[in-house]
Amino acid sequence: MRISGKTHNIVFLITSIALLFLFSGYLLCEASAAVIRGETIKATVRAYIEKNMPWPGNAVRVEFPGRVSNLSLTGKKITFRVLSRRNEDFIGDSSFTVRCYENDTFLSEKTVRVRIEVLMDVVVSTKSIHRNVRIDHDDVKLVKRWFDRLPSKIISNPGTVVGMKLRTNVKPNAEIKGNMVKSIPMVKRGKPVKIVFENGPMRITTVGLSEQDGMCGELIKVRNVSSKKVIYVRVTGNSLAKVEL
Repeated sequence: MRISGKTHNIVFLITSIALLFLFSGYLLCEASAAVIRGETIKATVRAYIEKNMPWPGNAVRVEFPGRVSNLSLTGKKITFRVLSRRNEDFIGDSSFTVRCYENDTFLSEKTVRVRIEVLMDVVVSTKSIHRNVRIDHDDVKLVKRWFDRLPSKIISNPGTVVGMKLRTNVKPNAEIKGNMVKSIPMVKRGKPVKIVFENGPMRITTVGLSEQDGMCGELIKVRNVSSKKVIYVRVTGNSLAKVEL
Protein backbone atom coordinates (compact mmCIF):
# COMPACT_ATOMS: atom_id res chain seq x y z
CA MET A 1 0.00 0.00 0.00
CA ARG A 2 1.37 3.37 -0.94
CA ILE A 3 1.65 5.97 1.78
CA SER A 4 1.41 9.60 0.77
CA GLY A 5 4.07 12.07 1.83
CA LYS A 6 1.65 13.90 4.07
CA THR A 7 0.66 10.71 5.88
CA HIS A 8 4.31 9.74 6.22
CA ASN A 9 5.09 13.06 7.88
CA ILE A 10 2.23 12.64 10.35
CA VAL A 11 3.39 9.13 11.29
CA PHE A 12 6.96 10.38 11.72
CA LEU A 13 5.77 13.25 13.92
CA ILE A 14 3.70 10.96 16.16
CA THR A 15 6.58 8.51 16.46
CA SER A 16 9.01 11.28 17.35
CA ILE A 17 6.68 12.67 20.01
CA ALA A 18 6.20 9.21 21.51
CA LEU A 19 9.95 8.61 21.59
CA LEU A 20 10.48 12.04 23.13
CA PHE A 21 8.04 11.33 25.93
CA LEU A 22 9.53 7.88 26.45
CA PHE A 23 13.08 9.21 26.52
CA SER A 24 12.09 12.09 28.84
CA GLY A 25 10.46 9.65 31.23
CA TYR A 26 13.60 7.53 31.20
CA LEU A 27 15.75 10.54 32.06
CA LEU A 28 13.35 11.52 34.87
CA CYS A 29 13.54 8.05 36.38
CA GLU A 30 17.31 8.05 36.10
CA ALA A 31 17.54 11.46 37.75
CA SER A 32 15.27 10.39 40.64
CA ALA A 33 16.83 6.97 41.26
CA ALA A 34 19.33 6.73 44.14
CA VAL A 35 21.45 3.77 45.24
CA ILE A 36 22.66 3.95 48.83
CA ARG A 37 25.74 1.79 49.05
CA GLY A 38 26.21 -0.63 51.92
CA GLU A 39 29.47 1.08 52.89
CA THR A 40 27.58 4.36 53.27
CA ILE A 41 25.02 2.69 55.53
CA LYS A 42 27.78 1.17 57.68
CA ALA A 43 29.55 4.52 57.94
CA THR A 44 26.28 6.14 59.06
CA VAL A 45 25.77 3.52 61.79
CA ARG A 46 29.40 3.77 62.89
CA ALA A 47 29.14 7.58 63.20
CA TYR A 48 25.97 7.23 65.29
CA ILE A 49 27.66 4.76 67.64
CA GLU A 50 30.74 6.92 68.10
CA LYS A 51 28.59 9.96 68.84
CA ASN A 52 26.33 8.30 71.43
CA MET A 53 28.52 5.67 73.13
CA PRO A 54 29.92 6.31 76.64
CA TRP A 55 33.37 4.96 75.73
CA PRO A 56 36.47 6.85 74.50
CA GLY A 57 36.75 6.79 70.71
CA ASN A 58 40.13 5.06 70.68
CA ALA A 59 38.87 2.24 72.93
CA VAL A 60 36.15 0.86 70.65
CA ARG A 61 36.04 -1.32 67.57
CA VAL A 62 32.87 -1.76 65.55
CA GLU A 63 32.34 -4.81 63.33
CA PHE A 64 29.48 -5.80 61.01
CA PRO A 65 28.99 -9.59 61.18
CA GLY A 66 26.75 -9.76 58.09
CA ARG A 67 26.85 -8.24 54.63
CA VAL A 68 25.16 -4.85 54.38
CA SER A 69 23.59 -4.71 50.91
CA ASN A 70 22.90 -1.61 48.82
CA LEU A 71 19.55 0.14 49.11
CA SER A 72 17.77 1.36 45.95
CA LEU A 73 15.50 4.35 46.49
CA THR A 74 13.61 6.93 44.46
CA GLY A 75 14.63 10.39 45.49
CA LYS A 76 17.17 13.14 44.98
CA LYS A 77 18.18 14.35 48.45
CA ILE A 78 18.23 11.38 50.80
CA THR A 79 18.76 11.88 54.52
CA PHE A 80 19.32 9.24 57.22
CA ARG A 81 18.15 8.70 60.76
CA VAL A 82 19.62 5.95 62.94
CA LEU A 83 17.59 4.37 65.73
CA SER A 84 18.96 2.19 68.52
CA ARG A 85 17.31 -0.13 70.99
CA ARG A 86 16.00 1.28 74.25
CA ASN A 87 18.70 1.38 76.95
CA GLU A 88 21.39 0.54 74.42
CA ASP A 89 24.70 -0.28 76.18
CA PHE A 90 26.85 0.14 73.07
CA ILE A 91 28.76 -3.06 73.78
CA GLY A 92 28.38 -6.60 72.44
CA ASP A 93 25.98 -7.80 69.75
CA SER A 94 23.27 -5.33 68.82
CA SER A 95 21.29 -3.97 65.88
CA PHE A 96 20.52 -0.49 64.60
CA THR A 97 17.81 0.69 62.21
CA VAL A 98 18.70 3.13 59.45
CA ARG A 99 15.70 5.08 58.15
CA CYS A 100 15.85 6.98 54.86
CA TYR A 101 13.89 10.17 54.15
CA GLU A 102 13.47 12.76 51.44
CA ASN A 103 12.18 16.10 52.69
CA ASP A 104 10.94 14.39 55.89
CA THR A 105 9.03 11.83 53.83
CA PHE A 106 9.82 8.27 54.87
CA LEU A 107 11.17 6.14 52.03
CA SER A 108 12.62 2.94 53.48
CA GLU A 109 14.58 1.43 56.35
CA LYS A 110 17.23 -1.23 56.91
CA THR A 111 18.26 -3.10 60.06
CA VAL A 112 22.00 -3.51 60.50
CA ARG A 113 23.61 -6.03 62.88
CA VAL A 114 26.68 -4.78 64.74
CA ARG A 115 29.23 -6.11 67.22
CA ILE A 116 30.88 -3.55 69.51
CA GLU A 117 33.98 -4.36 71.56
CA VAL A 118 35.43 -2.05 74.21
CA LEU A 119 39.02 -1.88 75.46
CA MET A 120 39.16 -1.56 79.25
CA ASP A 121 41.78 -1.46 82.02
CA VAL A 122 41.74 -4.52 84.29
CA VAL A 123 43.87 -5.62 87.22
CA VAL A 124 45.59 -9.01 86.80
CA SER A 125 48.00 -11.05 88.86
CA THR A 126 51.70 -11.02 87.97
CA LYS A 127 52.23 -14.47 89.50
CA SER A 128 50.43 -17.23 91.33
CA ILE A 129 48.85 -15.90 94.52
CA HIS A 130 47.41 -18.10 97.25
CA ARG A 131 44.20 -17.37 99.09
CA ASN A 132 44.36 -15.46 102.38
CA VAL A 133 47.79 -14.02 101.48
CA ARG A 134 48.20 -10.25 101.59
CA ILE A 135 48.46 -8.70 98.11
CA ASP A 136 51.52 -6.49 97.55
CA HIS A 137 52.21 -3.94 94.80
CA ASP A 138 54.39 -6.40 92.88
CA ASP A 139 51.64 -9.03 92.86
CA VAL A 140 49.34 -7.13 90.49
CA LYS A 141 49.53 -5.02 87.35
CA LEU A 142 47.22 -3.12 85.00
CA VAL A 143 46.54 -4.43 81.48
CA LYS A 144 44.07 -3.64 78.69
CA ARG A 145 41.59 -6.24 77.45
CA TRP A 146 38.73 -6.27 74.94
CA PHE A 147 35.21 -6.91 76.21
CA ASP A 148 32.08 -7.73 74.19
CA ARG A 149 29.79 -7.46 77.21
CA LEU A 150 29.57 -5.25 80.26
CA PRO A 151 31.98 -6.71 82.84
CA SER A 152 30.80 -7.19 86.41
CA LYS A 153 32.85 -6.24 89.47
CA ILE A 154 35.74 -5.02 87.31
CA ILE A 155 38.73 -3.46 89.10
CA SER A 156 40.66 -0.83 87.13
CA ASN A 157 43.05 0.42 89.82
CA PRO A 158 45.77 -1.85 91.27
CA GLY A 159 45.87 0.25 94.44
CA THR A 160 42.34 -0.92 95.22
CA VAL A 161 43.46 -4.50 95.93
CA VAL A 162 46.88 -3.84 97.50
CA GLY A 163 46.70 -4.69 101.19
CA MET A 164 43.73 -7.02 100.69
CA LYS A 165 43.73 -10.81 100.37
CA LEU A 166 42.22 -13.22 97.89
CA ARG A 167 39.31 -15.51 98.61
CA THR A 168 40.75 -18.13 96.25
CA ASN A 169 44.03 -19.09 94.57
CA VAL A 170 44.81 -17.40 91.25
CA LYS A 171 47.26 -18.17 88.44
CA PRO A 172 49.53 -15.64 86.69
CA ASN A 173 47.73 -13.12 84.44
CA ALA A 174 44.36 -13.94 86.01
CA GLU A 175 41.89 -11.07 86.20
CA ILE A 176 41.14 -10.04 89.77
CA LYS A 177 37.53 -8.97 90.31
CA GLY A 178 35.86 -7.27 93.21
CA ASN A 179 34.22 -10.43 94.52
CA MET A 180 37.59 -12.24 94.62
CA VAL A 181 39.18 -10.08 97.32
CA LYS A 182 38.42 -9.16 100.89
CA SER A 183 39.88 -6.69 103.32
CA ILE A 184 42.28 -7.77 106.03
CA PRO A 185 40.83 -6.88 109.44
CA MET A 186 42.74 -4.22 111.37
CA VAL A 187 41.57 -5.88 114.55
CA LYS A 188 41.41 -9.67 114.70
CA ARG A 189 39.20 -11.81 116.89
CA GLY A 190 40.96 -13.12 120.01
CA LYS A 191 43.90 -10.75 119.56
CA PRO A 192 44.94 -7.90 121.86
CA VAL A 193 43.72 -4.42 120.95
CA LYS A 194 44.77 -1.10 122.42
CA ILE A 195 41.73 0.82 123.66
CA VAL A 196 41.83 4.60 123.87
CA PHE A 197 39.40 6.74 125.88
CA GLU A 198 39.49 10.51 125.39
CA ASN A 199 37.41 13.17 127.07
CA GLY A 200 38.73 16.68 126.61
CA PRO A 201 42.30 16.83 127.91
CA MET A 202 41.92 13.45 129.61
CA ARG A 203 43.29 10.41 127.77
CA ILE A 204 43.18 6.85 129.13
CA THR A 205 44.54 3.75 127.42
CA THR A 206 44.04 0.12 128.28
CA VAL A 207 44.24 -3.29 126.64
CA GLY A 208 41.41 -5.58 125.64
CA LEU A 209 40.81 -8.77 123.72
CA SER A 210 38.71 -8.42 120.60
CA GLU A 211 35.70 -10.70 120.37
CA GLN A 212 35.34 -10.20 116.60
CA ASP A 213 37.22 -9.10 113.49
CA GLY A 214 36.99 -5.42 112.69
CA MET A 215 37.71 -3.21 109.68
CA CYS A 216 38.63 0.46 110.00
CA GLY A 217 35.61 2.44 111.13
CA GLU A 218 33.61 -0.56 112.29
CA LEU A 219 32.08 -0.83 115.76
CA ILE A 220 33.19 -4.05 117.48
CA LYS A 221 33.01 -5.76 120.89
CA VAL A 222 36.14 -6.07 123.04
CA ARG A 223 36.65 -7.46 126.56
CA ASN A 224 38.60 -5.26 128.91
CA VAL A 225 41.49 -7.32 130.31
CA SER A 226 41.40 -5.57 133.68
CA SER A 227 37.68 -5.32 134.37
CA LYS A 228 36.59 -8.31 132.22
CA LYS A 229 33.74 -6.14 130.96
CA VAL A 230 32.64 -6.17 127.31
CA ILE A 231 32.48 -2.76 125.68
CA TYR A 232 31.90 -1.43 122.18
CA VAL A 233 34.74 0.45 120.49
CA ARG A 234 35.38 1.96 117.06
CA VAL A 235 38.33 0.52 115.07
CA THR A 236 40.77 3.31 114.17
CA GLY A 237 43.90 1.41 113.08
CA ASN A 238 45.84 -1.83 113.32
CA SER A 239 45.08 -3.34 116.74
CA LEU A 240 43.75 0.05 117.79
CA ALA A 241 40.27 1.16 118.81
CA LYS A 242 38.60 4.14 120.45
CA VAL A 243 35.79 4.36 122.98
CA GLU A 244 33.00 6.59 121.67
CA LEU A 245 31.12 8.83 124.09
